[in-house]
Amino acid sequence: MTAITIFNGVFCDARPVVEHVAEITGYRLVDDREIIADAARLSGRKRAAFSGLFDPEAGGSPLAAPERNGLVAWLRYAVARKLSGGEDLVFWGYSALLTPRNCGNILAACLVNERNDRLWTACRDGRHTEAQAVARMTADDRVRGEWVVDVTDCNDPWSETLYDVVVPVGALGVRQSACLIVEQLANGVVRDSEATRACAEDFRLAARVRAELARAGHDVAVVARDGSLTLSLEDHDATLASGARDLFEEIAAMAGVRGVEIGAGRRYNPNDVFQRAACARPCPDAAAREDAACTSARAEDVALAEAVRSRIPFDAWGVSVFVKDGFVSLTINDHARLVERMARRVCDLAARVEGVADVTFGIGREYHLGAACKRVRRELCRTLLADERRKFLPTLSARLQRDGGVGAFALYDGKSVFYTMEEPEVVLLDMPDSGGPDVLRRFKRDHPATEVLVLSDRKAEQERETCMNLGAFACLHKPVNSVALSETIRAACEKSRACACS
Repeated sequence: MTAITIFNGVFCDARPVVEHVAEITGYRLVDDREIIADAARLSGRKRAAFSGLFDPEAGGSPLAAPERNGLVAWLRYAVARKLSGGEDLVFWGYSALLTPRNCGNILAACLVNERNDRLWTACRDGRHTEAQAVARMTADDRVRGEWVVDVTDCNDPWSETLYDVVVPVGALGVRQSACLIVEQLANGVVRDSEATRACAEDFRLAARVRAELARAGHDVAVVARDGSLTLSLEDHDATLASGARDLFEEIAAMAGVRGVEIGAGRRYNPNDVFQRAACARPCPDAAAREDAACTSARAEDVALAEAVRSRIPFDAWGVSVFVKDGFVSLTINDHARLVERMARRVCDLAARVEGVADVTFGIGREYHLGAACKRVRRELCRTLLADERRKFLPTLSARLQRDGGVGAFALYDGKSVFYTMEEPEVVLLDMPDSGGPDVLRRFKRDHPATEVLVLSDRKAEQERETCMNLGAFACLHKPVNSVALSETIRAACEKSRACACS
């Protein structure tokens, strides 16, 4: 099983490109609607809740982080089930970013255009005015940026670090954009193997455990390897909320309790997970005497306070108790003990999932940054998306360049070929869109060491001869066989490297 994942910006002609990729490869197309339907069925949640992640108008008010992360966990599990199903698939949409980046049988692609190209695409059929297109593009980019911040370590939805192939559809055209993606499958980098199938199974197990923990109200990151799980708390605020919820549910059901409130005390230390506070904490007996002094003189309240303390003893939770007129006020005083308690709870839940061999636990690197870190990342994301001067060129990841053996391979049209500041080993020019032999003449003058492959129509035989005389390595007729193209690219790279060494 191999898969292609495609994420895109609005007004980038994504649908025809994606459909063309699916047609050429014969892979089954899986879009966000199918993933949402599966996630809703698996979780028992309504589809509208998942759709709201991608469309603020459909989902109403913004969701709190734990609720949002829980929905994402079920979407990730739906994607994981598809990946481990044995089919060759094309994932298209937001769900494309939920696939693992470390699986060698997945090719990640991004379809994006420069701002002016997107506006032209939006207005060409008369369905949008320029003002409408700008408003739609701004809103859509904001939603996609929020999604990327939530599910990746990157702030930029169009970053080359997230994808194997970045394709500016406006510069290449629909057909050539699809071909560029498909051609990478012929490089031999993306392949099905025992290792990739094991990777997909690990991803499925981790996604299932994370979804089940989300069902229980826990926002925990999960990594699996050969049945062994590593769990990590990712957000301090979510951990405190989960601990408070567990306390509430445990105490609210007790006889005589009319209400419960929970807060963090002065001795609660949110910035130190592994060490105790420098000052000595009171012993359990002293804490009990302190609580008793604050407790109302009503005998019923005193008895209820003692019952609550017996349910959640200080040495296990680090919790102080105050009771008045049947209303219980709890104060969490020890962050380290809270984390230990949450670790036991989530590890126990994870160990019950079929296929889990053992579980370890830890704290995420952004645990204490929480909402502040997300806020800064979103601000950076909005700044990147608002850059109207940004240029997009066809880009292949280091993985494809290194493992595919195609060197610094780039594909350009006549307009964008002169934007590059680097010296690629091989350039592929689509001749009908590149301005003819004049572009090749100028390019070879400025980049004599770069080998140029020319794509041309069969009817342009005279132009083909001219290009060969101008120094083209080869001229290939369209449509191009992907295997033949890969072999030609490798041969061109070998010649380029030989010339560089001589």
